[in-house]
Amino acid sequence: MKWFRQAAEKGDSAAQNNIGWLYQNGSGVGQDYSEAMRWFQKAADQGYAVAQNNLGWLYQNGWGVNKDYAQAMMWYRKAALQGNGKAEVNIASLYAEGRGVTQDYGQAMTWYHKAADQGDAGGQTGIGWLYENGFGVTQDYSEALTWYLEAADKGDSPAQNNVGWFYEKGRGVTPDYTQAVAWFYRAAEQGNALAEANLGWLYEKGLGVTQDYAKAAALYRKAAEHGNVHAQNDLGRLYLHGFGVKQDESEALNWYRKAAEQGSTEAQASIACLNEAERAKASEAAGSPGTVCLPNGIRAPRAIIAPDPEYSTQARKEGIAGTVVLSLVVGPDGDPRDITVARSLGHGLDEQAIAAVKRWKFEPGMKDGKPVAVRLSIEVDFRLQ
Repeated sequence: MKWFRQAAEKGDSAAQNNIGWLYQNGSGVGQDYSEAMRWFQKAADQGYAVAQNNLGWLYQNGWGVNKDYAQAMMWYRKAALQGNGKAEVNIASLYAEGRGVTQDYGQAMTWYHKAADQGDAGGQTGIGWLYENGFGVTQDYSEALTWYLEAADKGDSPAQNNVGWFYEKGRGVTPDYTQAVAWFYRAAEQGNALAEANLGWLYEKGLGVTQDYAKAAALYRKAAEHGNVHAQNDLGRLYLHGFGVKQDESEALNWYRKAAEQGSTEAQASIACLNEAERAKASEAAGSPGTVCLPNGIRAPRAIIAPDPEYSTQARKEGIAGTVVLSLVVGPDGDPRDITVARSLGHGLDEQAIAAVKRWKFEPGMKDGKPVAVRLSIEVDFRLQ
């Protein structure tokens, strides 16, 4: 700041812009968007393209000034006339999102190409995004991936995350969780919140990596602290059930509320379910089972008739004991269906477990006061007396 100020006092536009950047980001000084605006304006008035683009960015976001897309576009165009690739990308984004202009994917593609032709990674990512979603062009995952890879190789973290997503979902490429993990890591190391959340999901599910709830929770936390709404929801869920963290309903509620403040209906439903669970604690203390909350604010089904399984002759003879895990769907009528074995004991006990659970009756899962079908896992224990 000391040296930039000395240069800026002599009218150096690059130094003026750099002072604005320090104020915008709070680097070495207190963050002050109004001061950033003042210094960007000094440099922009001298025709400095980088400052003109930065000035447009402040107008677009309403930082230090009232949000004004028309002013943002005007300054972006001034910078773009000088070949500034970042400004070309910003113009394309305004057209793609219809902010301050009529939404026009053709114009967006034109401006993204202008930037990409200069080797700008943001322009390449933008073209990939249009092809991925079929906006203004025929949807083409292979073409999208080609553009994402070009940008990713330049270190563009959104592109790296998108490449990881394509490998995870098998879009334009054979699904490969190991590749997905590698690309998510590259983006996450740059602080990309979406990549942190995606990587956390793979750790939680054990896809491409050894399942690790603690690692998942750490990644979700990073993304959640960066404001990623999906990670806030996922972190709340881990706290609710004690996966990778100490079970803590108040902490779960804290993260659900952060997500709900961003408009997440999933978080809002989860908060409602937790409030219902709180009301059920009095019943639980009296000996009645409490409420179990699932993602999306679903109240879990509860077995109300659950006859014990019979031992198979073979298992009893061989002294086999253990637990069979069944996967099933509890319908809105409370009846179990689609029962399959998730973890087997063999020796005829799998069949006995299924036979027993078929006779179970459930209070169905509930969402927004209505019964819904819910898939869940049930442990059926076999213990020799």
